[in-house]
Amino acid sequence: MSAHATPPVQHEEQRAIAPIRWSRPSGGTVAALLIWVVGLLVGALVPLFMLGSDPYEAAPTGRIVVGLAFTLVGSLIMVFSAYLLYRKSGSIGAAILAFVPSFVLAVLGILMTTMKTLYGN
Repeated sequence: MSAHATPPVQHEEQRAIAPIRWSRPSGGTVAALLIWVVGLLVGALVPLFMLGSDPYEAAPTGRIVVGLAFTLVGSLIMVFSAYLLYRKSGSIGAAILAFVPSFVLAVLGILMTTMKTLYGN
């Protein structure tokens, strides 16, 4: 026997769980998410630039109505893309995550219209 012991043979490491395999989204899923982002931009940024961010700042009634229309159209685009996302992925969780912000955007558009109409100077 030699004075130096040889290290034990290293076998491939055994894991308690399988390695994480990240899912790769399909082209349709990516397209639905991009449509959702376009709806968010149309529904949020266009009225912001038209009416300003101060709810107490006055704006003409015509611009308020057009701002609300852009918000609601953007919200509908987001709902449509959430439906496409559900159809492509089959995940109701993904659809809910896309639906909820679209309804919140619509409610915020209605609140914006109310604030501008009632409290604008």
